[in-house]
Amino acid sequence: MLYIIIVKNIILSQDKFITGPSGANITFHRLAWDSRRQPESIIAGSDLRYYSLVSATTALHSHEFAEFFIIISGKVRHIVNGETQDLQAGMLTFIRPNDVHSFEKLDDSACEIVNVAFKLELLLDLSAYLGNDFFLRRYTGPVLPPVFTLSIAETEELALQLMRLITLQKTDLDQARVKLKMILAEIFTRFFLEWQTTDPNRPIWFDKLCSEMKHKENLSGGLKTMLKLAPCTQQHLCKCFRQYLNTSPTEFINEQRIKLAAKQIIETDEKILAISLEYGYKSLSRFYKMFHKYYGVSPARLRQISRRKVIPL
Repeated sequence: MLYIIIVKNIILSQDKFITGPSGANITFHRLAWDSRRQPESIIAGSDLRYYSLVSATTALHSHEFAEFFIIISGKVRHIVNGETQDLQAGMLTFIRPNDVHSFEKLDDSACEIVNVAFKLELLLDLSAYLGNDFFLRRYTGPVLPPVFTLSIAETEELALQLMRLITLQKTDLDQARVKLKMILAEIFTRFFLEWQTTDPNRPIWFDKLCSEMKHKENLSGGLKTMLKLAPCTQQHLCKCFRQYLNTSPTEFINEQRIKLAAKQIIETDEKILAISLEYGYKSLSRFYKMFHKYYGVSPARLRQISRRKVIPL
């Protein structure tokens, strides 16, 4: 979230920043780079926040929860995971748990932002409801979190919906929770399912290799099996994965393993230890670590969430 913190590398806890039963915290922020003024905060449930920043940057921080924010007006430089994104009005940006980010002055104009911090479980609910974790994998996969550009009308409409939710959270939590999930469903299905990453120049052998490496029998063999199937050297293979998928062969294998393991966890009652061994993880702790990296929860928690009888929307 857009808190101005004087200590570097702070991790914002979910329990502290998302306290309401709606599972989210929606706030409006105005960042002004003006050292002559003192920070102001409008007392409206502390949801409207005005900052006058002395320095030209905010401190690096990360958080245990997910969030997205939309730029309403102005410009700002977003530093995330060591990379730079120059953002302006209409840009919708996602932040994943453990992304390390900060903001820097891009010009002298103030920047107005609506920010939505939410528990990752809301997305897991949505994934279970849709029966598809495709958008989740696109959300968690790249080094840089996704950024989408909205039209002026779309920006105004989304901002209005979110600002209304700020008030609704105070008067009708049940309705606020439903409306928030509807907004998340619309955003993730609209943008992530339409987000095309395929390079038309990608060679046929590469697509065939990726397809073959999604089979359990090949995944259990890991990188050694991939190198046997690939018609090129390991060096060239690494270059292709970086060029076409922005990942490494090992990361690709890990992602496919975890994806199939997650499907098996959801659809069967097989013990998690047995499933981890089946996909080549000799260490259960490593399996849990990799699983949490991709899904944000433990295997047991994903199984529990996926079997809820309540339709999340």
